[in-house]
Formats: sequence, structure tokens, C-alpha cells
Amino acid sequence: TFPGLGGRVSSRDLMDSGIISRDVFRGLEEGRVSAQEVAENDIVQHFLRGTRSVAGVVLPSGEQKSLYQALREHLLVPGAALMLLQVQASTGSLTDPLKNKSCSVDEAVRVGLIGPELYEKLSSAEKAITGYRDPSTGEMLSLFQAIRKGFVPRDHGLCLLEAQLATGGVIAPGRHLRVPMETACEWGYLDEPTRQLLSSPPDDTKGFFDPSSKEKLSYAELLQRCNLTYLQLKEKCITEPSTGLCLLPLNSRKRQFVDEATRQVFRSSWLPVRFGRLRGEKEKGVSLWELVHSGYFTEEQRSDFMERFRSEELSLEQLVALVLRLVGEMEMKARTQISLEGLRGSVPVVWLLDTGIISQKTFEELAQGVRTPEEVAEMESVKRYLKGTGSIAGVFIEASKQKMSFYEAMKNNLLLPGAALRLLEAQAATGYLTDPATNRRLSVRDAVRAAVVGEELSEKLLQAERAVTGYTDPYTGGSISLCQALRKELIPLAEAVPLLEAQLATGGVVDPVHHLHLPLQAACRYGFYDEDLNQTLSQLDDSTKSFFDPNSKENVTYQQLKERCIRDAESGLWLLPLSENAMFCVDEQTMKVLKSVTVCVNVGRFKGQTVSVWDLLNSEYFSDSQRRELVQKYKDEKAEVLQEITTIITTIIQETEAQGKKFAFKGLRKRVSASDLFQSQLIDKKTLDELNQGKKTVKEVTEMESVRRYLEGTNFIAGVLIQPSNEKMSIYQAMWKGILRPGTALVLLEAQAATGYIIDPEKNKKFSVEEALEAGLIGGEIFEKLLCAERAVTGYTDPYTKASMSLFEAMNQGLIVESHGIRLLEAQIATGGIIDPVHSHRVPVEVAYKRGYFNQEMNQILSDPSDDTKGFFDPNTHENLTYMQLLERCVQDPDTGLYMLQVVKEGGKYFYIDESTKQALRSKPLQVKVGKFKDQTVSVWEVLCSHYFSEQKRKELVMQYKSKNLALEELISLILKIIEDTEQRGEALKVKGLRGEVSVSELFNSEIIDKKTLDQLQDGSLTLASLTKRDTIQRYLDGTGCIAGVLLPLRKEVMSIYQALKKGLLTEQCALGLLEAQAATGFLVDPLKNQKLSVDQAESSGLVGSELREQLLSAEKAVTGYTDPQTGRKISLFQAVRQKVIVRDQGIRLLEAQLATGGIIDPWHGHRLPLEVTYKRGHLDEDMFLLLSDPDHGSKGFIDPNTHEKISYSQLLQRCAPDRESGSYLLQVLEK
Repeated sequence: TFPGLGGRVSSRDLMDSGIISRDVFRGLEEGRVSAQEVAENDIVQHFLRGTRSVAGVVLPSGEQKSLYQALREHLLVPGAALMLLQVQASTGSLTDPLKNKSCSVDEAVRVGLIGPELYEKLSSAEKAITGYRDPSTGEMLSLFQAIRKGFVPRDHGLCLLEAQLATGGVIAPGRHLRVPMETACEWGYLDEPTRQLLSSPPDDTKGFFDPSSKEKLSYAELLQRCNLTYLQLKEKCITEPSTGLCLLPLNSRKRQFVDEATRQVFRSSWLPVRFGRLRGEKEKGVSLWELVHSGYFTEEQRSDFMERFRSEELSLEQLVALVLRLVGEMEMKARTQISLEGLRGSVPVVWLLDTGIISQKTFEELAQGVRTPEEVAEMESVKRYLKGTGSIAGVFIEASKQKMSFYEAMKNNLLLPGAALRLLEAQAATGYLTDPATNRRLSVRDAVRAAVVGEELSEKLLQAERAVTGYTDPYTGGSISLCQALRKELIPLAEAVPLLEAQLATGGVVDPVHHLHLPLQAACRYGFYDEDLNQTLSQLDDSTKSFFDPNSKENVTYQQLKERCIRDAESGLWLLPLSENAMFCVDEQTMKVLKSVTVCVNVGRFKGQTVSVWDLLNSEYFSDSQRRELVQKYKDEKAEVLQEITTIITTIIQETEAQGKKFAFKGLRKRVSASDLFQSQLIDKKTLDELNQGKKTVKEVTEMESVRRYLEGTNFIAGVLIQPSNEKMSIYQAMWKGILRPGTALVLLEAQAATGYIIDPEKNKKFSVEEALEAGLIGGEIFEKLLCAERAVTGYTDPYTKASMSLFEAMNQGLIVESHGIRLLEAQIATGGIIDPVHSHRVPVEVAYKRGYFNQEMNQILSDPSDDTKGFFDPNTHENLTYMQLLERCVQDPDTGLYMLQVVKEGGKYFYIDESTKQALRSKPLQVKVGKFKDQTVSVWEVLCSHYFSEQKRKELVMQYKSKNLALEELISLILKIIEDTEQRGEALKVKGLRGEVSVSELFNSEIIDKKTLDQLQDGSLTLASLTKRDTIQRYLDGTGCIAGVLLPLRKEVMSIYQALKKGLLTEQCALGLLEAQAATGFLVDPLKNQKLSVDQAESSGLVGSELREQLLSAEKAVTGYTDPQTGRKISLFQAVRQKVIVRDQGIRLLEAQLATGGIIDPWHGHRLPLEVTYKRGHLDEDMFLLLSDPDHGSKGFIDPNTHEKISYSQLLQRCAPDRESGSYLLQVLEK
């Protein structure tokens, strides 16, 4: 065999293809001819290796660059460079002309010869060598065969084919060699018409560009001059003598020769120069010619002045003004010696101007004395760079309200030593160490002398301080920045990253030479920061995040930790709040032991890993209470129980995983476990437990609206509906029939592929892209493009790690063009949510953020679309629209429920609700007397968009109004009648609420059920019993469960809260808080009898004592309603807090309990409300919600009887254990 293109070539293949004769083949077989002789034959070499393709470019200076370098440095236009790189990939390999090395596309990405953004396109071009797979037969096709079958666009394919011919011949895929023209035609790799076309190509098939032409031309002339064949282009190349590589010469810009007329004009224009070294040189001043050649300007600037004057872009007067202004600015900078105080020294204001921190105007005002240095230093936009925005200065002990330095907190065992040291290093690297008790800022040496930190840390902190004072360059002795020291390997990356993080979070990268923080652009421009570091810092994960949040026990970035801090009102310092939970700090010795004991985990997130007991205890598998209990167990009994603790940990992990893995759901491309649904927040812990207990089936969970939309998606544009014939067809059919333009159809099909499936609207079936091709639903010419779009579902491949990536991650890595990616991402969000390709289902936006599948910037782009990001097209109005806007214009097929894009032909009417109609209906007020809008004045449009009207009904009514079949007043009458009818029918059907019956009409008005459910109830297709079994309904009628009683875990004994109080297991404050929470969330609970009772009933049955009656009756009004002392009317708990009918702290505590158990209670209607409805009805506002829901700084009105810490009701609920029989939540109390 012989070495060929990416593989070995047999002697038989050489004979069969006509490269060697039968005699030579026999000679090889018989040993008469050696393989080396054959391999060295010029003809054989020609077909085995081909001739050289264009390997790179050469500049007039003789410098050589790769094609990708030329592209990045803008020496080649992107289209020309990409085409030349695709030729390299399709004719053998990518070439590095500097190292004279060849490599495959995969290798080229790994070694940095090309960027990952070109990976997909070059991999596709590389198939010209390896072969294109026919999805129908599995056969490998040549480039020509792939063109004929529509898998490669014809024009692009012919360019690559022509390049193959120019570099040795057509490539036979799988055989690793080129073949003679006659063989290529015989084997079907070429045909005669194509051969003739490529041997004498017309202009429209010339796909290459000569970058040397720089003349200004019309577009037609540009095309005429620039369209060269590859062979012509190659002939213009030169051969590099040492390597034999073919290099494309790039001409430099021709020198701008100044004509005599221009020179004369410049010499005769005299300027009075009142500053600088030319001041007063001549009486009449200095000529413009002398001034531009006097050393103030570079050759490039001079050429630019001449060109702009000659092209009449600038008049002589404008040019003179420009030159004088630039010279004046330079002279002003040179003579201005003003400095401002920075981090560790003075900062010249000239440097502030150069780095963009102050404007030219501010600089001039300083130089002229209009502004003082003190005034400029106090400007907010300047101060942040001179002094920084502040590092995290210390800790704030929530219980004692005490401020403390990190060193002091570490010594008091309130912070782990590693976490404290990292925060002190961040302080040192951003300017100073801070003593929050005295508000002093000190250098490291001063801080050691003042005992703000101990001497044992001085070496490490002095090293970190160099990020501000500068590292010493060992070669020059000069001072260099942190980033420059990293490049010179004076500091390891792992040590530099947290220091850089801290600098960026406190004002910007520090310039140690000029003693200030720099804006990011200036830092990059002056070499204090670079793109590689930016990439490293933007891709930090749990394993590389250097800082630790002691409250949440998670690894975070410095910016994230700073965002969780509070600002001290007196000093303005940033302080890290420490809750009692955070201060449950394990001593160093215990932690050391728990870290040294490792467990080999066989399931779950840590599968196949050996992990320390400490890391497992701090994972999501364990609640705070479990973690505390196990650590305390070790502290009490030490080494004897280590094995037992290890067994308990392993068992808990295995049980958690086993429970979730037992149940599988159908995902987009694979099965999805219940455990995955739980981790993706699609089901809650209660649903997971109910699945495990057999109380719920997989089918029931799948049918939950909150689950179904993420497993299946919602509304898709499925096909086309021709009006007025009502003919249905697929999008591909519509394209082939000329009903949709190819571009319009392709983006809609890509959206289908990227959101799950290609849809057949006639058969109401869904297919993967390959299945759609086999079923004839799409054609081969768009197969590759749809496969690429489908990767938004199945996952893109990271060219470095080969791991699966989401659409957004692929966009960030440059594997997919941003505009294309935005279109697909928008379609995913509009049809149910962003797709997680690893887990094969959609995820809520907040989960997408956490997993790196989305970010705030992209959310902003999609929520405020411009014409540039509207990637879809209405074939009727020819407007660019978002996917959601186009979806709104579709009609729903009554048979299948699919959304169909209307295409209106002659005689048909295209109806959609335009903006002017919406505006007209928004401007018309309407008074409603019943239902949700009772006694309110709302717009006609608002009512039409409410739950009273289905989308179809809304369109129907607006159509009648637009076509003038309904006058506005008639429309209003009809709307009011529909509302009244809906209310009357809904009032007749009732379900059990907290204190009486609730009509289904009220559930509808509270947005707990939708119009479809209401209609089903009214027509009898859904029973009230079935309705009340739904989780979403139970949540609002009964709540999700309060803390019902107490469990003594060692004895497995259950008792009521009141019993626990009487037995001394709970303090009075703790017990009363829990009983008030029960009363305020519906009922007092007897956990032994599983009974729910009002306060009166509870007292009568002995569940609580009479001494608590008044307090519990007051709390119960949170359910039944308080009385407004002024009007005597009933008011809600929130309104009672605002009107001071109830003490604010108590009211907040009760609101907290309601919110944690299903929602705020409406005392008029006797049920809980969704959050948005709660706002609308005035039972809560956003400020109060934030206070109640903030886990760090929000309300903490309850007490953990085991740790005595103040926590929220929600946190206390999480520490409870569900009763196996009743499902009630029981608070575990450890006996002393």
C-alpha cells in the first residue's frame, strides 16, 4: 500500500483507476518492481498527494501568514479567506505555512490553526475527501454525487470541484487518492458537461477573489475584476523556495504620491502657530505643508490628510482647522502636569484622557483652570477608577449586628481559614486591607504592624499586593501588571484568576505604573488584559470559582459574592452578612478528618468518583439539618462512628437516585428520569415523593401542564394553509409549489428542526430530520442545513472536548452564526422553552441561566427585537417578524390543533390583528359589573385578551369589528354578555374552600383555571371531583401543607406542637410562632388524628390550651379577614399590616407562612391566589414579596429549636420530615 490522502492506497486501486498499468501491478505482485519505485513515480505522486493548494499569504515585507491569520488581521475579506480554507479542507488538509505542517480540521482547531467558529463549515468541506453519507442508503458519495443529490449547494460544490481538478484531480472518497479525469467520469465522480464547464468556466461559476485589486470600481466592475478561477488565482501565487508552498502575494497600498498642485496649495497656506516648538519661528507663521511634516504626525496620518483633501471630503479650511486642533491637543497634553491621587500614588490627568476616563472637554477645563483637580477627582465616573468601587471589607454578624474583619472572623472560627485568606488577598490585590471596625485602609505591612492581620499571613498578602504595586520584570527590572506577570509565568494562573476577578469587580484591572483601575477597553489596548483571560474568567465553573459563600455553602465568583453583601450605612463599606446558619462553622480539625475520609460513589452526580465525606455532606443530597446532625454525631463520638456516617451518606445518595430513576418520561430524543425533572424544577419534591409512593403515575405527571410544555413543547408553526381553498400542506411542499420562497421556507423548517421535530400537518405526525427525509417530507438539498439546525435539540459538539453543547453555548463558541442562532433560540422560547440537549427536554428560563444555556444579555436582545433580529417573514405582508409575531398570525387547525401559516391567494382574505386595531380597542374604556373586572374600568382590548375569551373567539370578534359587521358599541354589548353568561354558569358549580364553598367562576377569575377547563366543567366533560384532584387546584384550595407537628427521630414519636411545648421540647416563642402559622394558613392540625380544626374547635378538643386562644384567634383572621376600624369592612392580612390593625412583625411572619404553603389567602373567597392575582387584588405588593422571599436578607420570623437560629418558615419547612402515612410535615426535634 501507498500513503494517500488521509489513509493508505492499495496497488489494485492504483491500477483500477488507471494510474499504474497492469504490468506494473503484476511487477509489484511478483516482486519485480519495488513499492518505493512506484511511489517515487511523478504520475503516481501527482494522484496520491496532488499538487499544492494555496497554503497562505505572503506580504511585501516577505512575512508569511496562514489564511486564518490573514482573515483575523483583515488582510483578506472573510468570504475570500473562508473559500480558500474550504479548498484546503476539500483537497487534502489544512496547511500551516509557518511550520510547513498539514493537519485535519479537528487537529487544526486543537492547535489553533483555525478558530472554532469555522469548524462546522470546514468539516463540511472536508467531506469532499472522506465522502458524504447518503441518509437513505448509507452509501458514501463523492463531491459531484453529493452536488447532484442536492446535499451540497451547486455553486459552492462546483468551486470545490474545480479546486480539486486544479490540485491534481477529482478525489475518490474512501480510496484516499485523486483519479484521472476519464476514470472520474467512468466512476460517476464527474460527467462530461461538468468537465467542460470547469475547463472553461463562465464568470458566474468563478468563486474566487483576487485580494490585490484596490481600485474603486462599480459593483459590476468589482465582480468582473475579482471573479477568478482557482487555477488563475493559483497562477498568481509564488512558490516559497524553502518549503515549496504556494503562497498568495498581498500587495501593500501603493504609496500616495502628492501631485504638485496639492503640494503648492499646502505650501501657500500659512498658519499662525501660537504654541509648541514652531511658535514664533517665522513672522507670517508656518505653512500647512511644514506643519504636517514637522513631526507631529505619522506618515499614515499625512497620507490620510492628502487623500481626504484630494477627494474633497475636507475643504482647505476644514483641513487647516483639523490640523491646528490636533497639534493644539498634543501640545496641551505635553505641557499639562496636573495629577490626581490614585491607589498608591499620583495619576497624570493626561493618562486619564488617554484611557478614556475623562473627556477632551474635561481635560481642557482642567488645563485652563476652569475646573480644579479636586472637583474632577470627585466625579463618580473618575472616582471609581482612581479609588475603586470598594472590595468586600469584612463581615456583618446578623445576630449581634457586629462588624468584624476577615482575620478576626477567622480567629473566632466564624469563617474557614481558606475562605478568609482568599478574601484578604482580594483586598490586598485591589488597593488596601480594610479594618471595618475603624474604617481604616492599610497597606499589608501597616496592617501587620497594626495587628489587623497576623504576621503568619504577611508573605501571602504581600504577594497578592503586588497586583497593585506591580511585579518586577526579571528582564528589564521594570514594573509590570498582574496580567503581564501571568504571561511571563511569574504567577500561576490559579493564583492570578481570583486577584483579577477582584480587580474587575472593584473598578477594573489595576495599572500599577499609573496607580489606578482601568476601563476594560483601555486595559486591553495597553496590554494589562487580553481576550484569553477574559475567556477564562467568563467560563468559570464550580470547580474553578475561587470564593466561598458561607451562607449558601457554594463556590462563587468575587462579583457574585459582592452582590450578596450589604453596604454599611455609616462607612459605605461592603460587608458580607453571616447568618447563624453560616456561623455553624466546623472546626478545622473536624473538617480535616472529614476531608481525609473518601467514599467511592457509584450513582448520581458523583458517579465513578472518589469524593471526600466533607464534599458529599455539602452537596445537594443533604439538607442543612442532616448535615448538622451527621457532623454533630462525629463530634460526639469521633472515630468510632466514621464508618457508620460513611454508610449513612452512601445510603441517602443511593436512595435519592433510585427513587428518581425508577420513573422514566418520554423526552425529545431520549428517556428522561423523574430525578432529572426534579433537578430541572419541572416537578417539586412532593410530586417526586408521590410518584415513589404510588400516589401518582407517570401518565398523570406527564399530563401536568407544567411538565407537558417542557417535555413536548407548545405551539409550533406546523405547515401552510392556502386561503380561500383551505388546502393544507407541509412547508416543504409549499416551497416546491412556489407558494413560499425558499428562504422563507428554510427558516421555518430550521425552526421546526431546532424545536424538536419536522411536522407533517396533513397526517399530524412528527419526525426527526432523518426520518423526515426518508418519509419524503423534506428533500436532500436542505438535509444538511436541517441536520445542523436539529443540533439545537440533539446538541452541538465542542471541537476541543467533544462534549455536547446547547445552542447558546455553540453561539458563544462561534460554532454557529449569531443571527442564525438567535432565530433558533427565539423559536425554542416561543414554543415552550430553551432545550437542554444533554437531558432532552426544555427547561425554565432560570434553570437555563444556571446551566449556561442563556444569559441576561441574550434575554434583552430577544425581549426587545430590532429589525436585525426579526428572522421570520410574513409571505402575505412581506414584513420581517419574530417567531412569536408570526405565530400570532397563524390559524389553528380545528382537527389537529396545529398552527398553520396562512398564505392568501386571489379571492382570499388575510386576517390578523394589526397594531392600529389593537390601539383603537385599547383606547376605548369599558365598565364591567360582574366577574374578574367587577366595578373596574378597563379597555376593550384588555378584556378581549383576558381569560374570558379564547384566542379563536378574540380573533373572530375583532374580525367582525374590522369588517364592520359589528359596530364598536355592538362589540362592547356582546363582550359584556359573554362575561355575564360565563359568570352565571360558573357560579352554579362550587368546590370546597378553606371556609366554605368556592365557585368555579371565582377559580376562573383568580386565574387558577382557564377558559377551556371552565367550559369542560360546564358541559360536563370534566367533573368537579377530577378537578379538585389536580395538584394545581389543591395548592390553592387546601395549600401545600404547614408544619403540622413534632417528630422525635430517635424514638419515632409524633406529637402536636402544643404537646411539645408542654413537654418542654419547644420554647413558648417557638411553639406560638408555629401554631399562629397553622391558624393563619387555614387550620390548626392534630398530627396524630390527621385532623384540621378551627381555633374554637381545637380549644374544645384539647389540641391547644385556652391561654393561647386570643393570640390564635387573631392569627386566624389571616384566613377569615380582619376588620377595618374606620369602615367596618373586611380587609386582608396585608391590608391589616399596612393599616396597622396588626403588629407589622407578626403580620409579616403570617404572610411568610401563607406564601410558603401555597400562596396568600383571599379572605373574601376562602382560597389562596397565584402571585400575579395577589398583586392585582392588593393583597401583596412587590416590596413585601421581596422581603418575604429573599433567602439572605428577608424576613426570618421563626426559630429552629435545634440550632436556635432565626430562619424563614420556608427554610424551616425544608428541615421537616414528611409523615409516611399522612404526608404531613413534622419538625424533627433532637432531645437533649
